[in-house]
Amino acid sequence: MSEAKKGMFWFIQGNVKTLMICRVLWGFSTSIVYPFFSLYIKALGGSNTDIGLINSLGILAGMVLYPIGGYIADKAGRVKLIGYSTILYAFTHIFFVIATDWRMIAVGQFTSQLLLFYMPAMNALEADSLPPGVRGKGYAMIMAVPTAVRIVAPVFGGYLIEWFVVSSGFTADEALIRAVRICWGIALFTGFLVAYLRLKYLKETVTEEEASDKFSFANIPKMIIPAYKSIFDSIKWMSKSLKVIVIIEMFTSFFIAMSAPFYVVYAKEVIGLVESQWGLIMFISGLLGIIVALPLGSTVDKIGPRKMILIGMFLAPTIVWSYQYMGGFLGVALILCGLVLCNSIMMPAFSTIIANSIPRSRRGRLYSLLGERGITISFGNFWGGGFLLFPPAALGAYVGGYVYTLNPNYPWMITAGALLVSAIMVLLWVHEPKEAQQ
Repeated sequence: MSEAKKGMFWFIQGNVKTLMICRVLWGFSTSIVYPFFSLYIKALGGSNTDIGLINSLGILAGMVLYPIGGYIADKAGRVKLIGYSTILYAFTHIFFVIATDWRMIAVGQFTSQLLLFYMPAMNALEADSLPPGVRGKGYAMIMAVPTAVRIVAPVFGGYLIEWFVVSSGFTADEALIRAVRICWGIALFTGFLVAYLRLKYLKETVTEEEASDKFSFANIPKMIIPAYKSIFDSIKWMSKSLKVIVIIEMFTSFFIAMSAPFYVVYAKEVIGLVESQWGLIMFISGLLGIIVALPLGSTVDKIGPRKMILIGMFLAPTIVWSYQYMGGFLGVALILCGLVLCNSIMMPAFSTIIANSIPRSRRGRLYSLLGERGITISFGNFWGGGFLLFPPAALGAYVGGYVYTLNPNYPWMITAGALLVSAIMVLLWVHEPKEAQQ
């Protein structure tokens, strides 16, 4: 049946629809607070180097269990791992609600990222549920629909902080702390709702014949050694293009993690923006992402992911470099809108080329190593997932505070140079597979 008869969005059903709804719910609740995460750390007594340390700890924690999550996803199925681990992950938000010191945030960040080991399973389920011919459009919609709701959240968070400052009589830091605690509480209870929806409505894509084990947390210890052994087998299996993508991801993750937490710090301390202005910029850039998502995702399916990746990769260095020269609200808005445009070009393209290159039987393990998004330029926390990406990202996040303290302009200069090198590597060595995997 032709796409015209099926409808433009015929693929948004079953697992895809459930995953989108869950991302809408949780994306809204966490997006109220994540744009102000670095400011929350500073309000609780943390320094620029502490911001880097906390982000580094979170990334290292994610590394520990990711291979196990990917192994379980392939050997015992995706859905139960996703659902039950979501419950555990939601509980970790309590640390952020009750934090009285930046060290408690560090504990919360480490614990929460440790329990995100179900992400390879969710990425694999997502790829399993999207047909090859519409993956570009599909990944774009999966990104855009949650964003449509999520873009309002930073505005709400920014104005909530300002309301506390004006009406409560607290200092600016005290008001920010109280407002952010409320927002983390909302995220906590939303997480439990998301876990329920995932357990009730997601359908398993790994058949009983394909699954060699049954999922239970009691079985996880015996899977640890096979899971880590499978890393070497997975690396050997990768095609040349996939290996190059992994190398590029590892290289860029260091620099993106180094600079990501300091966009908001730079905007407040150097440019002079207030929290509500930052939240409004999040709204504007998010709105742009929604507008361009579908046409850019459809373009990925029409002209191929490699060409789209190259466009985004060669645009990004100039935009990041320019951040140090921008002043005021309009300048920051232009830069962040430019980064959103690059991400909207690259993310569905990278996701498509990666999904098309990996058979379903290996997706959990491969996604646990390299993630599904390729290169995404974060301007908050580092949003990257993959065992091989975590060490350089953790190191980058750790040194980021020192680099920023040395000179606030250095993160943008260094990251821009790294992105240019990565773009050249894509041009020379990344190619699409001859046949897309189902």
